[in-house]
Amino acid sequence: MTHIYESERHFSLWHYTAAHGDRLLLRSPAEKANEPRIDLHIGDVRGFMLRWMYRGLTMRPATAEERDRVRTEFGIDVDGAPHVHVVGADRMQGFVVGGPLQWHEDQGGFRDPSHFGPIPGTP
Repeated sequence: MTHIYESERHFSLWHYTAAHGDRLLLRSPAEKANEPRIDLHIGDVRGFMLRWMYRGLTMRPATAEERDRVRTEFGIDVDGAPHVHVVGADRMQGFVVGGPLQWHEDQGGFRDPSHFGPIPGTP
């Protein structure tokens, strides 16, 4: 199975807004000096189910069975969705239905805006 992104670092659900492009950000702040901060960004989010934190993160494309499960169990239309990203190497531990997964590493601080731009809150 092809993984889109894999890391042993801790990631948290950092931000989501239903306005301004339905954007979601997962972040792994730098844990040690000279270690980069990592942001994972997905735009055009149509639905998701995520834990607030992951100790190690693998994201991959959903299988046909997983796409069907997201449709039937969670009621999210995946037929026209460009991507269904699954969290978990061997079993689904969460998912995001939306645009492509993008990531960026930098030396930004804990609260500094993301490389993907500030993500305003939902009014």
